[in-house]
Amino acid sequence: MTKCYRICGAYLFRLSRKHSTVLLIALFILSITVILHLFVYKKHHGHPSALRIGDFDYRPASFLKNKQPNDNQSYCHFNYGLPTTLKWNEVKIFTPPETGKNSSYRVIYNAIQATYYENKSSYEAVTYATQATPEFIYHIVEIARYWEGPISLAVFVPNYDLDVTMQIMNQLCRCYAGMSKISLHLFYPKKYPPRIRRPRKIATTEIPNSSTTQNIDDILRVKRERYRRVNDMQSRSEYIQWVRRKRIHMMMARTLKKYPETTVSFVDCSGPENFDVPTFRRENNMKYPINVGRNVARMASRTNYFVVSDIELVPSDGLATKFLTMVRKLMGDKKRDGGRIFVKTVFVVPLFEVERGEAIPRDKDTLVRMVSENRAKYFHQKVCSHCQRFPGLQSWLSRPAPAVAEPMLIARREYPYHRWEPIYFGTQNEPWYSEALTWEGRQDKMTQMLEMCLQQYHMVVLDGGFLCHAATTRLNATHNRQEESNNHRKYLNIIAAFKHKYKDRPKCKVK
Repeated sequence: MTKCYRICGAYLFRLSRKHSTVLLIALFILSITVILHLFVYKKHHGHPSALRIGDFDYRPASFLKNKQPNDNQSYCHFNYGLPTTLKWNEVKIFTPPETGKNSSYRVIYNAIQATYYENKSSYEAVTYATQATPEFIYHIVEIARYWEGPISLAVFVPNYDLDVTMQIMNQLCRCYAGMSKISLHLFYPKKYPPRIRRPRKIATTEIPNSSTTQNIDDILRVKRERYRRVNDMQSRSEYIQWVRRKRIHMMMARTLKKYPETTVSFVDCSGPENFDVPTFRRENNMKYPINVGRNVARMASRTNYFVVSDIELVPSDGLATKFLTMVRKLMGDKKRDGGRIFVKTVFVVPLFEVERGEAIPRDKDTLVRMVSENRAKYFHQKVCSHCQRFPGLQSWLSRPAPAVAEPMLIARREYPYHRWEPIYFGTQNEPWYSEALTWEGRQDKMTQMLEMCLQQYHMVVLDGGFLCHAATTRLNATHNRQEESNNHRKYLNIIAAFKHKYKDRPKCKVK
């Protein structure tokens, strides 16, 4: 037997020397195969939470799939003849909060008026204030699903984008009871006021308070023909003055691209198959004045505290209720019931986002586990690492999840966090967002945060709650170099004004 082993060993030794390269390659392939099998096993069996979260493409309002709208009931209170028409004689038009009459935009508040929290006092609720263009409106359902408080939504509706907005809102308001939390406000450029395309014969919306009910296209055609028939310059001058007195704008066909009538087709309450609907704004490459929307939504809030957030950020479970409980505990019943607020103090909500194919976590324990497994990260970590990396991030992740909201630390928006753009619970005492800055140009929140630094605000970072963004395919997620240049120029002008208005604070990094 011993001799047999020696013969086999000698043979294998000679074979290994002769075919060493082949054996090494085979061994390498075998090792890789074993490692991959172990990885697959760990992924499917090592983390039971992965099965609970699941792999899917995030879609707002997917929980309403297969539900059909109620034909006889709407959960929303529409004003001004909406959603089928717009009665300008009932509308009161406002200017944006920051720029006022100097603004080229106008505002209509409470096109839809919330009813669910109308009997709550200003200190018994907290508002989620946000803004959107029509193609993002469906995200509001996810906020309404989890936010225990009123929601203030400002939508940008130049021209027929109001019609698209009303189609979507009318559908949602007949589908989901949570829509009764939402107040909808409209903002638009002065020269492109909102219009309703359906029914075809409607009030002439270029002229607020007009009672004319002729077809708009016919009106414009008649006015142009009348103008062409005028021969001498004096008569033409008189005609122009008459047009101005009647407040009728002669809109030539070449001024704007032909806007196709958009009919949003809904499969069920979960929304259209494609949310990327054509809009007047996109067809005509109009910039989006995001800060006008933020200020309008904030201005419309009727509660002492609100959070000005983005429409794609979903709150964790109980965030609104936890915040109100925390404020009452910190302030005391007497001061809180008297409507008192903290001066120059805001409460920062941590922001996170999940990787593609992951569901938004509902609690901190799940979120922290996802971060440790590289399935979630703090918001904009890859595209703007300084924007949302808040002080104490690692401490926040390592702390046990509290059952309530509580202050973790107090910071200032100073170096090395001088480019931080937190989302926070605040009040109407805070500076406005600069309405000169647009979404396409970026840095749209920087000037407000810089002004808060110059005013020496305290930033209280909260534990026990968060906002989270799903990994979705961004619609129109491109920025414009020309608009970035415009924003930068406006940014420098705003900074120059701050230098005259405030005492210099080097840590704020005013340049």
